[in-house]
Amino acid sequence: MESDRTVFYTFKYLPFVVGLFFIAIPLIAHLDPENATFNGEPGAPDFWTTVIFVLTGIFVGLIPFLYIDKLVVVELNNQKIKIIKGDKVIEFNWLDVETVKMVPTIFPPLYKLRLKNYGDYFLFNTTRWGAQFIVFTWDWSEMGGLIKRKKEELGI
Repeated sequence: MESDRTVFYTFKYLPFVVGLFFIAIPLIAHLDPENATFNGEPGAPDFWTTVIFVLTGIFVGLIPFLYIDKLVVVELNNQKIKIIKGDKVIEFNWLDVETVKMVPTIFPPLYKLRLKNYGDYFLFNTTRWGAQFIVFTWDWSEMGGLIKRKKEELGI
């Protein structure tokens, strides 16, 4: 079982696209004010609306820098965990896992994996098969089931 690549790339690049969207909309409205409407009035946005949109875009666009180097694609089976980070492939046994936890507020399900004798942690997704209600997330994927079973077996 492997992480869903579509979800992986969504986590990786969507905040950049949304940030650019927030930056571009008020700037385009300033370049072509006769086709823009803000608060029901035609014309370019005022200075503070532009500042708020641009700052929001910058903030949203910078969010991935907090986790982008930790986001990986993972292949799981009953014996091994294969971590694919760019061109680098790292293989570990399930016994080398210190903790694996689902991040509770993010959907599609995102997991945090920490390995024994390895200083850093990894973030990986399963698939979009799950549910979220307010801040609670459930993972109903086959990969999520394997993770849950292995956590119970190994006491992780």
